[in-house]
Amino acid sequence: MKKGLLIHSYNCNEPNWLHAVWGYPPDNPGRLVTAVKVILEEGIDVALICGSAGEKDGKKECWWMRDQLYQHLEEIRLFAVYPVFYQYTIREIREVLDRVLVVREKDTAANTAGEIEYAGKFFTEAEVEKVMLVTSPDHISRALRDVLVNWQNNYPKLAANVFGVPSVTLYSERSAEDAEIAKMANVVIAEPPVMKKFNLARMFGILNNPGALAEIEAVLKKYGK
Repeated sequence: MKKGLLIHSYNCNEPNWLHAVWGYPPDNPGRLVTAVKVILEEGIDVALICGSAGEKDGKKECWWMRDQLYQHLEEIRLFAVYPVFYQYTIREIREVLDRVLVVREKDTAANTAGEIEYAGKFFTEAEVEKVMLVTSPDHISRALRDVLVNWQNNYPKLAANVFGVPSVTLYSERSAEDAEIAKMANVVIAEPPVMKKFNLARMFGILNNPGALAEIEAVLKKYGK
């Protein structure tokens, strides 16, 4: 079975890019470090870096992400939380990346849904049968949802064999002010209600804390989502 890996990039102009994408050793790997771990452990045949929301030094974010990976590769074994890095020399890891890593050739999509549409077509043409996707833990639920929504209709064989692998660091933590909000304990994942009538207060558990709804509205207003 041919295996593919979708690596979601991240806007290279965000102030927390290093935190979200590279992470901090020894036990807080970001998206790129986690992606290399998956490549080595799973025997990935083709790994696609997808994304074009930002640009830096004349390069789209996906190319910037690739370049940063190679520039920092000597430091990857500092992430002791992934023992697989000690089973290879840095040279061997680089050789594997040279063989499997691909950067999207077209830079038309500027959001997750667009990246997923491109990736589905790419993996299908590459005859990939199983896909793993790596992104931040506070992004992976939405990414998996978008994958299934798109691929169920357009690439059903891929949709039946897709798996999510979260990194450790969060991308929602953009500043010190965001640190408290970004804690996983404060992240709310809202699903469509199975009840006929949707009860927002019940879903958020705020029946005895009216001020909580105001706090939620303030956060939503701040991020515009």
